[in-house]
Amino acid sequence: MSEDALVLRDVWKIYKTATEEIPVLKGINLTVRQGELAIIMGPSGSGKSTLLSIAGGLENPSRGNVIVGGVDITNLSEDELTKIRARKIGFVFQSFNLIRNLTALENVMMPLIFTGIYSWKQAREIAQKMLEIVGLKGHEEKFPRQLSGGQQQRVAIARALAPSPDIILMDEPTGSLDVDSASRVLSLVKWLNEAFGQTIVIVTHNPEISELASRTFYIRGGQIFEQPPTTTLADKVKEVKASTKKGELEKLQLELLKIKLDALESAAREGKISPEILDAELKSLEARIARLEKFIEK
Repeated sequence: MSEDALVLRDVWKIYKTATEEIPVLKGINLTVRQGELAIIMGPSGSGKSTLLSIAGGLENPSRGNVIVGGVDITNLSEDELTKIRARKIGFVFQSFNLIRNLTALENVMMPLIFTGIYSWKQAREIAQKMLEIVGLKGHEEKFPRQLSGGQQQRVAIARALAPSPDIILMDEPTGSLDVDSASRVLSLVKWLNEAFGQTIVIVTHNPEISELASRTFYIRGGQIFEQPPTTTLADKVKEVKASTKKGELEKLQLELLKIKLDALESAAREGKISPEILDAELKSLEARIARLEKFIEK
């Protein structure tokens, strides 16, 4: 049996528009071993959610291969992929994604039924045990609206765990939770990894979560690194500033402020704004315009 829970080999994701191709993932190579708690950190727009969707078979890569629990899922039919996802991959999302008109117990039972290998009785028994494991014994018959955010996320974790998947993929699992609930959920995640040996991959922009990891990866611009990228946001700001002609942005800003000034004066003439508010706004605008004009003249 493979010791690798997840392998991505030269994975690309390219979105096409009418006029251009936009590469979101650029030759990702990633291996997560069984029993690891891997964190993939990156800012918004770095490609981390796309990476997770492809790793979980929710999207197809433009090219490359995705292997989960020793099975190459890249070219499977939708029917085959649905069954593989149900048995081998658990998902936990920021927004919980619970079915509102099902109880906590029924929500956890659903992926078990979808596998096609469990009877209703077996699914119910497993779901009860999973809810007990995540600390929700006694809440089985409650609907999502009757549970706190932290409790709903624990139901989502129980649902992901229920089919005993090769890997659980989590997309910002604490993003919708308060600090206390987030801490409880992350403590549960760490315990499940250590006590059950459950392989877990979390994508996040929160550096504090990386403290839980057995390994941390970093994603920037659709590429993955095992060390934090040396180029910082401040460096990028300097690059943008250097590529912009001196005073160009300031001139545009000056034009925008003058348009606002004209609009305010027109609004005042038409009685749409009180003299007191107009006076304060004009003084503020005139001061900003004067600063910009002085800067441009340098």
